Amino acid sequence: MAGVEVESIFEEVDAQLEAENVAKMWHRNRYWIIGGLISLFVGLFAYVGWKEYQAKRDLEVSERYLAAMDLLETASEGATRPSLTDVTAGYGDHGYALMARFLEARTLAGEGKKDAALALLDEVVAKARVPLKELAMLQVARLRAEEPDQALAQLERIPRDSMFKPQALEFAGVLTSAKGDEKGALTFYKDALSLNPEGGLRKRLERRIQRMEG
Repeated sequence: MAGVEVESIFEEVDAQLEAENVAKMWHRNRYWIIGGLISLFVGLFAYVGWKEYQAKRDLEVSERYLAAMDLLETASEGATRPSLTDVTAGYGDHGYALMARFLEARTLAGEGKKDAALALLDEVVAKARVPLKELAMLQVARLRAEEPDQALAQLERIPRDSMFKPQALEFAGVLTSAKGDEKGALTFYKDALSLNPEGGLRKRLERRIQRMEG
């Protein structure tokens, strides 16, 4: 029994010492602990608030973009442009805003405003992800067709694994042919065909190659 009592006393002493150590640690570090807890809760509330803001913003920009698309189906592209501008101006680098830039550039090009269209497409190239980025690069090259060297340089930037590479190579062939280099154009057409395009593009390439080879 005496051994049990001694063991119990030691346990009580250990518990008291542990409690004293905890109290000392708390007294020594209480400001850091309190500050850390405050930072944790502030960060948590900020994260939740940011997620709610993002969700609200995503909903707003998608609704505006879809409204512009509905208008595009029922009105001219020129009449749709103010709605697209509303999306591009208000939502920065959001995916829908970048798609709106692309469509607005198309309407500007249709109105003969080449420089303004190129400026918007350059923004898409700089900020968008594939495949929209590569499609914008292809469109830039088409708008720069009167400057074949610049257009060809833009087409060359499109990666070989891009879904738009066959179209890029075909257009490179057209530009090269216009410069009088039929052999170089044929090389581009064959390269495009080697990527196994489908549908009308494949048939068009086959006709071009057949015509050039006689």
